[in-house]
Amino acid sequence: MKEYISHPKLGKIPSNWKSSKLSEIVNLEHGFQFRKEDFTESGIPVIKINNIIGNDLNLDNLSFIDSSRLEEFTRFLIKKDDILMSLTGNIGRVLEVGSIQRDFVQNYRVGKFVPVNSNELYNRYIKYLLSSPLVLSQFFKFSNQSAQANFGKQDMDKVWVTIPTSPSEQEKIANILSTVDAKIEVISQQITETQELKKGLMQRLLTKGIGHTEFKDSSLGEIPKCWDVIPIYELRNKQDRYGFTGGPFGSDLKSEHYTENGVKIIQLQNIGEGEFIDKGTTYTSKEKADELFSCNIFPNEIILAKMAPVARCCKVPSTDERYVMCSDGIRLSVDTNKFDNEFVYQALNSKYFRDEAESKSTGTTRARIGLKDLKLIPILVPKYIDEQKKLANILSTVDGKLDLLSEKKTTYQELKQGLMQQLLTGKVRVNV
Repeated sequence: MKEYISHPKLGKIPSNWKSSKLSEIVNLEHGFQFRKEDFTESGIPVIKINNIIGNDLNLDNLSFIDSSRLEEFTRFLIKKDDILMSLTGNIGRVLEVGSIQRDFVQNYRVGKFVPVNSNELYNRYIKYLLSSPLVLSQFFKFSNQSAQANFGKQDMDKVWVTIPTSPSEQEKIANILSTVDAKIEVISQQITETQELKKGLMQRLLTKGIGHTEFKDSSLGEIPKCWDVIPIYELRNKQDRYGFTGGPFGSDLKSEHYTENGVKIIQLQNIGEGEFIDKGTTYTSKEKADELFSCNIFPNEIILAKMAPVARCCKVPSTDERYVMCSDGIRLSVDTNKFDNEFVYQALNSKYFRDEAESKSTGTTRARIGLKDLKLIPILVPKYIDEQKKLANILSTVDGKLDLLSEKKTTYQELKQGLMQQLLTGKVRVNV
């Protein structure tokens, strides 16, 4: 007997696995199509597609129906272990409902997937099957995308799947993937806790420092007596005529100036809130970068964004010798003889600085801040650079922990994707 066979829709699959249309192994049950007038300020929570995020129900921004209407919607009640999926917009977000302490009802564009025969299909396996690359690619292909992607019962016959005929093998595969999911969840929780720690440390260290007993009033509230309130423009390296400057005018750097390689352009999308986001690489020629030398920016310098979220900033990576800023970027080259670069970077990411920048921004559709307004926004600075370094080291240590956790999470997410690709297609078999 052949170990694998070729299927016209699925390619190479194990010979002892079952191939079928999705509709033959699971039923799709829509929720109730609530109207605007059904919703109340409080009562029974309604699970909508925006609540289908992550590994369990996201209970932010809930809508409600009146508690007296519970009996009308008992068939739409959500239960532990239900497999739910978003059916509109960002389709294919799948979760298995964990422990729930109250009643929830299911909205129409949230789909519940139920085994046709629970003796032949392990419930948790459905979660991983629906989120597998093989099935997701078919969801996107067959969903109605006239306005936004929609998936419904009419599409179930179009999606082909292959599953182990043994529920024990399905369970083993699901358990392997669940173990990885649990690890990712633990790391995610550690990241959240560390971010909260960082937020608390920033609030304390960047406004009060450590061990101070004498304080004074300032425009930014009570601060240590030996600290100063300094506009960020005054932090620049005054030996560099472009130490605080904006990016090029739009007409000076257009798409026609982009090249396949050369000097990288830092776009708005690369400027994260306290992190450089390395995606969507764009280049211009060395000659054009030389022409725009006043808009060049260099490793470890700070780049801020004029556009919302206004004044977000990150440090420039050290992977290249230099970069060119986009038109809405602002370069800050710090005078490192007086100020610690890392301290300034941390202070620019503080809540008090970002709130002040937000208050100075303009625009109704998308907020922005001009160079003239931004340059005058102050930060709190310890008089002595040694104290700046001490505070910066504490915060950068926490950043280092966050970086390690993020890398660890990415490693497990990549492991999970690889396992799904191998285990859910039968390319790698498990022992039962």
